[in-house]
Amino acid sequence: MNKHVLIVPVACTLAATVNFACAKEVNLDIQLKNLYVERDFNDRAKPSIGNWSQGVIARAKGEHALTENTVLTFTGSLQYAKRLSEDKHLNDMILPFNPVTREQASSYHKVAGSIGLKYQQHKISWGEQWVDTPLATTDYTRQLVTTYQGLVYSGQLTEQLKLDVGYLDKYSPRNEEDFRKISVSKKESDGLGYIDLKFSALQNKLQTQLFLSELEDLYNQYSLGVQYKTQADQLRLNTKFRYYYTEESGAKYLGNVDNQYYGLLQEVGYGANTFGVGIQKIHGESDFPMLDGGVPVLSYIHWTGIFNKANELAYHFTFNHDASWLVPGLNVLVRYVDGQDYSIKGQKGYDESGLDLIIDYRVKEGKLKGLGFKWLNINYKNNTNGDYTENRFFTTYSKKF
Repeated sequence: MNKHVLIVPVACTLAATVNFACAKEVNLDIQLKNLYVERDFNDRAKPSIGNWSQGVIARAKGEHALTENTVLTFTGSLQYAKRLSEDKHLNDMILPFNPVTREQASSYHKVAGSIGLKYQQHKISWGEQWVDTPLATTDYTRQLVTTYQGLVYSGQLTEQLKLDVGYLDKYSPRNEEDFRKISVSKKESDGLGYIDLKFSALQNKLQTQLFLSELEDLYNQYSLGVQYKTQADQLRLNTKFRYYYTEESGAKYLGNVDNQYYGLLQEVGYGANTFGVGIQKIHGESDFPMLDGGVPVLSYIHWTGIFNKANELAYHFTFNHDASWLVPGLNVLVRYVDGQDYSIKGQKGYDESGLDLIIDYRVKEGKLKGLGFKWLNINYKNNTNGDYTENRFFTTYSKKF
């Protein structure tokens, strides 16, 4: 283990621990997660992968007033997961895997923290960061989550305009313990610098986002997002547009990056039902770049780790039903994505599709409030011999103190 990698998270965690005692306000969030995952490939030569594990994510936030308008802030986090199933000696990207010994870790953990300063509507923090940007995201669909390390400023400039400026030099992917350099296709970058502007108007019905970033020596990425929501009685409309432009930069370790993304989704809801139709197109000769470690692009009109191929055209169809009339807190989502004519090494004509079913139930009141169950069923097909069926079963419990 690289000792230098641990300096920031350990220093921040110790600082947070020491100062929590004198903090004026401390909040603690705990989530327990039991997760069973199994992916079955249609190819008999490929064995099924997956595991059963129990995890816990604890996050503490504290504040200590320095002056009337200035506050010292501290955060600390602990993530821990224990494998409950036998080791299949296969990498399922959920728990750490040693490719040399072909062994999966029986348990793993992440410990980190941050320290910061807040003045009125402005805050700057150093250390562990849980960010949600169009490039670097925090994904909760596996056991433990990806976190980042760096310096981030966040400020509410006006009632409608919010600005985030950050520099992230390390990250800890969801199935790893330590922080390391951010990488794409195993090519490392010294850091990710970004500016993220969010503007709301029309009584928050209109949300816009402008994102500018540089992943040093790999690529620059720019993104524009627009979302408009409106409602009249039981009729709801939600329009979402997202554009990305990515180009190589610096030392160009990834070579030529030629990629533009366009995505448009229209949802229409009435009563308990919501229908969605969308389309996304990737222009250029290279795939849409994504961070190593299974970090999805949550700002896509359909967040995904797939459907990001060069020249791919994808159609999206969704149906969401709020089944609270049957069981309070029950929701059902069906989603189908059809990706067509994408390129592999310059050759077009490849197709892929995905059909997802998500059944989600959360207890919203009473003694069991915070308890949730989710079943995610994925049926993925392509014409490169990569079909699979995947099931994920979540049992979660969240509590705030």
